[in-house]
Amino acid sequence: MHRFLLVSGDKELAARIKLALESVATILSADPAVDSVEEVAAQFRPEGVLVDSDIRLGARTAFERLATVRDWFPGLPMIVIGNESGAQLILTAMRAGAQDFIDRDAAEDDIRDVVARHALTERPRSTAASRIVTVLTGYSCEEDSDLAVNLGAAVASARPDDGVLLVDLALPASNAAISLGVELSFRVKEAVKEMSRLDRALLDSALARCPRSGLYVMPLAIHGDAEWAVNVHDLRALLEICQALYDVVIVSCGPFSRQEELLSLPEEGALFLLPCNQRFTSIKGAAELLRMMRQFRPQGEEPVLVVHEFASGMAPDTAGIGNAVGAARTIELPVRWQELAESVNRGEPLSLDPSTSYAQCLTRHLRTLNLIPDRGVEQDRMQPLKSWARKFGVFS
Repeated sequence: MHRFLLVSGDKELAARIKLALESVATILSADPAVDSVEEVAAQFRPEGVLVDSDIRLGARTAFERLATVRDWFPGLPMIVIGNESGAQLILTAMRAGAQDFIDRDAAEDDIRDVVARHALTERPRSTAASRIVTVLTGYSCEEDSDLAVNLGAAVASARPDDGVLLVDLALPASNAAISLGVELSFRVKEAVKEMSRLDRALLDSALARCPRSGLYVMPLAIHGDAEWAVNVHDLRALLEICQALYDVVIVSCGPFSRQEELLSLPEEGALFLLPCNQRFTSIKGAAELLRMMRQFRPQGEEPVLVVHEFASGMAPDTAGIGNAVGAARTIELPVRWQELAESVNRGEPLSLDPSTSYAQCLTRHLRTLNLIPDRGVEQDRMQPLKSWARKFGVFS
């Protein structure tokens, strides 16, 4: 999927362009009359710019308006949208530095063809070391949300200087409020409405934050919420912006786990976690989702199967589950149902209790997955003399 910024204040035009390009590009619209377009672009990192020839930029000529946008994005392809019957406008657009032109009433296929000509073959990568971690749901159960919450809390607690965000797409409502002991208010719906003005300061002030771990939470829906619906295209654009703003973004997909547009968002090599337990229904759901992932992302790294083994003497065991699902990599998080349920009821993530085997195993796996720093490495960073002494065999 490519990323294009649409500079326009025309909501009807924005809807048409998004619909036409939904299969090939993520579109974020910004209105220069009310938005800081350059700041929006800095968050979104587009590969190209679509410009409405009728944008409002003061009492300027069409050439001055288009030339201003060209100056904002000198290194990106610029495509102007206007009335093709006006030959003078096409000439003006080219003089202002546009690479192509789209008629305002063009068919969807024509719009896609023009954009495809200027889309990069490879998406530019961010220089920031941000990561997106996707928690899938093969078969609907609360354990998947529990894993996402405990994962987020553990990563945020181990990385206090970094921004860690959990985007919870669970339906009919997010359980993160209960699991973390916080009040959720700023949802995906509000974030989408403010998408052209989102920045880290706005989100940090609006989002709920777990006081014990520092984890930020953005739910799709909360209990008692009747209006949560969001366009998947807008949701994808929002996740791309969040990835640019936070160091780690954990997406608990829930019912969106089979939505190809979201699954194609993370770059090649991104981490996907697929929770599973000992129930045959859970195993079957995980196996089906894994097969689907291989079709959606044939070049990507396979999801890591995460087994919550509630009863050690019960069949199948972790190895048997991994074989049944066909997973290339399986990790185990031993926990009793009662232990996990009690932590949820207390509003205290089990991953923050280092005395539990669950927290110990999760921490070990997160280090292996490079989601949290190795404790020894961090100590060495703070104690260089000790690090040198270890190299010479003074410390073991």
